[in-house]
Amino acid sequence: MGYDEAITMHELVRAIRECKRGVSYKATPMDWYYHSLMRAETLKRDISSGRYKLRPGCKVQIYRPKRREAVAPWFRDRVWQRSMCNNGIYEDLTRDFIFDNPACQIGKGTDQVVRRTVQMLRKLYMKDGMNDGYGIHIDVRKYFPSTPHSLLHDLDEAVITDRRYMPFLHEIVESTTDERAAEDKQADPFGERGTGLGSPINQLHQVALLSHLDHELKCFCKYYERYNDDFLVLDKNKATCERARELISERLYEMGLTSVDKSGVFQLCDGFYFLRKRFVLTDTGKVIIKMHPSTPKSERRALLGMNEALKRGEITMDDIRNHYQAFIANASYCTCTGLVRDMDSFYTKVFRERPKYKKVRRIL
Repeated sequence: MGYDEAITMHELVRAIRECKRGVSYKATPMDWYYHSLMRAETLKRDISSGRYKLRPGCKVQIYRPKRREAVAPWFRDRVWQRSMCNNGIYEDLTRDFIFDNPACQIGKGTDQVVRRTVQMLRKLYMKDGMNDGYGIHIDVRKYFPSTPHSLLHDLDEAVITDRRYMPFLHEIVESTTDERAAEDKQADPFGERGTGLGSPINQLHQVALLSHLDHELKCFCKYYERYNDDFLVLDKNKATCERARELISERLYEMGLTSVDKSGVFQLCDGFYFLRKRFVLTDTGKVIIKMHPSTPKSERRALLGMNEALKRGEITMDDIRNHYQAFIANASYCTCTGLVRDMDSFYTKVFRERPKYKKVRRIL
């Protein structure tokens, strides 16, 4: 797979079908889907002739789980980036990933994070039958906006095998403008900074940029995992966690990034938050998983808002049932039978019907 395969009609049409998933209610994706052969032929002709230019994305605000700015690429650009990922870019960027780096990868994601965290806690308990281990949780301050462009260019030069992709990758990285003052950019030894959250290429770039740090940490931290910019280290020895914290801070500083210690060195018996879930290792070896306190509160507000939209005729009950099914699927990771029962009662009170959803049993 490579550039020659990425610009074929077969791969471009495949990319169109993949990109329209989840956005079929929008006019542009469906127009591309219904006229996929014509659109793919035009896109192929533009790329082959050198007329293709990346359009500036649309800035949007994300409010959950925290407020941040994302850049939504045009559907045309998203199709080409998806085709590049399907034909070489994904394999090149993820080739040297460790198993415990599951973000933005096929068949992994947050599902694997929960499973691996539970497995690590159980293995730590089985060492001596006690829950007296330690851990640290560190992330990167404003990871996407503060990432230097030069580091991403060096990463592409090192791992991309088909060099014909390089002009497109360079254009994607440089499409995000650094909004700092001119004197701040001139004083910065790393130059331009920032990548757009929302592009599949940019997200793979961000995950791959810290891959070398994963290998360094795995040399002395067996129970370590990372989800994008969130680092989690667990160990029986407190000194190992402190050594890992120092190494992460040092390597990030060398890259022009800043680490944020979100919890300090915590004890496993006290519990910790990771990806908005709370993990607690009991003295009997059981791993308890709880939802973040803000999650059910947000869900109640969402259900009340959807009830108002239902009265205005903007949505149907099927939309509400599908939304609630997603909440139940998230809750199925947690040991929160009482919470689900309370949410079912709230749902019944608001919509005057008992919730209908498929219960999923997670084997962790």
